[in-house]
Order: sequence, then structure tokens, then C-alpha cells
Amino acid sequence: MQYKSSSIKDMNFLRQLWAAINRHPLITDIVLAFALAGLALLSLLSNWESGQLVPYSVAVLLTLLLILPLVLRRRFPIAVLLFIAAIEICYRLLYIPEPRYTAYTVLFAIASAAAFGNRRWRTWAIAAVVVIEMFLILYLTLFTESGWFKGTILSQFLQLLLNMFLFGAAWWIGEVFHSRREREADLEERTEQLKLEREENARRAVLEERVRIARELHDVIAHHVSVMGVQAGAARKVLGKQPDKVQEALSIIETSSRQAINELHQLLGFLRQKSQVDGISPQPSLKQLDVLVKEMDKSGLPVEVKIIGKERSIPESVDLSAYRIIQEALTNSLKHAGPAKATVTIEYSNNMMELDISDDGQGKTSNNRSKSGDRGIIGMKERVNLHGGEIETGNAKGGGFFVKVKLPLDRGIT
Repeated sequence: MQYKSSSIKDMNFLRQLWAAINRHPLITDIVLAFALAGLALLSLLSNWESGQLVPYSVAVLLTLLLILPLVLRRRFPIAVLLFIAAIEICYRLLYIPEPRYTAYTVLFAIASAAAFGNRRWRTWAIAAVVVIEMFLILYLTLFTESGWFKGTILSQFLQLLLNMFLFGAAWWIGEVFHSRREREADLEERTEQLKLEREENARRAVLEERVRIARELHDVIAHHVSVMGVQAGAARKVLGKQPDKVQEALSIIETSSRQAINELHQLLGFLRQKSQVDGISPQPSLKQLDVLVKEMDKSGLPVEVKIIGKERSIPESVDLSAYRIIQEALTNSLKHAGPAKATVTIEYSNNMMELDISDDGQGKTSNNRSKSGDRGIIGMKERVNLHGGEIETGNAKGGGFFVKVKLPLDRGIT
């Protein structure tokens, strides 16, 4: 158990170290370059002997020029690789006695070019550097008398294979990091795209919800206020002449106002709830159509309801929309048709419900109705479009106004 705990701590330390490196890449490269430069200078000092081709100061300068460009290996990977390769060739041909840490520099440069270089140029640049390095090693191995390249043919061959392996490994590691960076960039791009899509969907949902709320508020308010307005006008005309009629009109106004307040409380109470469950009262449906008809009759608009076909179970959203459409159409007839009678026809078929609401009034035309009740007609069209249905409104041939609606029963909300 103690060993397992220690391993977990080591893994956490490595993750934290890797995260720190990713957060501060330039500082990491500076530390890497100066650490290699320090080790190379110590190695150069320990191996330096008199009789070298160049002075010690020049060897130090070339060592620094060979290693310190690694600071820029992420920003200019191809340029850094080519520069280091050129200095390294001079370094080897001058037989400067530091073959270890400067060799690591070339491997780092190759890996960096593969990891961060432009895809168009990095392959050619790395391949050219590797080929030149291999020819350089062959030349130093076969045609020079340098002390640290002497040995049997087998040892020289093994040395060549080792260098080929190291160059190939550095190139492969760089490619792995490059692929990983591309995947991370692609993942970040997709995440950002999903975030934007989620925000757009949320914004669209808010707009749709606002339209729905506005539609519900209009249906609730417009109907009851229209009833109260009609009754108030009727009461004003018979005020002082027919007290019974005034009393009846005021009673209807009182009832309609209470219904409006109750429906507003229901709607607003539902909107205040955090959960999706509406526990206040059910939404209106065609089952309450008889109540609407009685209310219209009391308000002065007799309504006849006809049912064609066999009644069937329909989706709640279609049920609510059908009720609201009938309510809006009758409210418009009450407001604009004058003395009239309305007819509501509901026809059921296999996959469709058709509504036909008409009046025989001689009041305002459809154009005038549209100007005064534009929001009501728009609300009806929105409800129909919500279910992928059809709607037609206009003046009837024999007078009056009609609203014809087709609502599919076999599809969801669109």
C-alpha cells in the first residue's frame, strides 16, 4: 500500500511538472538551453588540450552558438535547426573536443522542427540535416584520424547505426508531439464550436420561450379584456334604462376579470417554478370548449359547435393550440362582427384535425380586423406553424369572417 501511494504521488508530481512546462514554454526552453550550455562548457574544459585547431575562446563561442538558439526552437523551429546544423558541421570539422552535449543539441533541434515546424518545409529540412549529418559522420569515421572516432570497422558501423537510430528517434518523437498538438488544437476548436452552438441554441430557446410567453399572455389578456370591453359598452348604452341588463353586463365583466387574473396567476406561477412540473392547474384544452362557448354566449355572441368524425386522443400541445386558436377567432368575432352568430367546426381524420371558425356578421372586413387584431392573427399563425399545419383567414362569400386551420396529429413540434 505504501508503494502504491508513493507511485501515485510520483505520477501527480509528473503531471504537475508537465502542466508547468506547458504553461511556461519559453522559460522551459531557456532553462534547457542554458543547462546544456553549462554542461557542454564544463565538458569542453575537461577535455581541452593544447594544440587544438582553434583557440579556447573560439571553441567556447561556437559552443554557445550551437546550443543557445534552442531558446527559439518553438518560434523558429526550421531556422533554428538549419543554423544549429551549420554550426555543428563547423564544430566537428574543427575537431572541438566536446561531442556529447552538443550532439544532444542537434537531436533537440530535429525533434523541435518535427514538432513545431511548418508541415510544408519541416520534412525536407529535417531530411537534409539528417543526410548531411550522416555524411559528416561517415567522413569523420573513415577519412580522419581523430582520436574519438578510431576503432574497428564493426565499432564504426555500430556507431553509424546508433546515430541513425538517434536521429530517427528524435524525428519520430517530434512527429508524435506534432500530431498531439494538432489533435489538441482540433479538440479545442471543436469545443469552442460546441460552446458557440450551445450558446446559440440557448439564445434561440430564450427567444422561442419569449414568443411562447407573449403568445400565451396575449391569448389570456386579449380574450378577457375584449369580453369586458364589449360588456362595458353594452352597459353604457342601457345605463339608466335597463338596470337588469346593466347588472348582467357588470356580472360578466366581474367574472371575466377574475378568470383573466386566475389564468395570469397560473401562467406566471408556472414561469416562476424552477422545475418543469406545473402543479398549479392544467392548461386549457378542447375539453373546456363548452365553458368558452357559454362565456361567448353571455357576451352576446351565440356559438354553435359541430364535431365531425370520431373524437380521438390528441397531443397536449395540439390540444392547447386548437383551443387558443378557437378562442382568438371567437374573440375577434365578438370585437368586430357586430350582431352575429359564430360556428365552430372541428373535424377529425386519421392524421389531421381541421378547425373552421366563422361568423355571419356584417362588421369590419378582414383588412380592418388585421389592422386592429394583427397580433391575434400572428399568434394563430405562430401556433399553426409550430405544429407544421396550415391556416387560412379572410372574408366569407356571404359576409362575415372565417378562420380555417389544419393541424397534423402525427408529428411533434417543429
